Amino acid sequence: MEPERKRRGRIGEELASRFLELQGCSILERNARWADVEVDLVARHGSCLLLVEVKLRQRSWAGAAAAVRPRQGRRLVRAARALLSRHAWAQTLRIDVVAIDWHPQDGALYLRHLRGALAE
Repeated sequence: MEPERKRRGRIGEELASRFLELQGCSILERNARWADVEVDLVARHGSCLLLVEVKLRQRSWAGAAAAVRPRQGRRLVRAARALLSRHAWAQTLRIDVVAIDWHPQDGALYLRHLRGALAE
């Protein structure tokens, strides 16, 4: 049986990918490894290549967006540089965070798309 944390992670990534598709993005890869870094979602929006970190958290004082730590941000920047070299069509690159806060008491989900959340 799949651990609960991993299952919630998959659910968060699915919610994020569907949200991004509604915003006009094409999902190119899921759970891709670049420069020894796992990237939750790689997407395309026009000529922009997106690396997307997905965070789903149950109700907490800081929220899901606060779960991206500086070390993880540096690793994503390293992956972005490696990935950009393989996609010649990309005119720009952006690292986004999709933060999903789940409130199990009432079943509410709050999704925030933080564009350009990490500097490349």
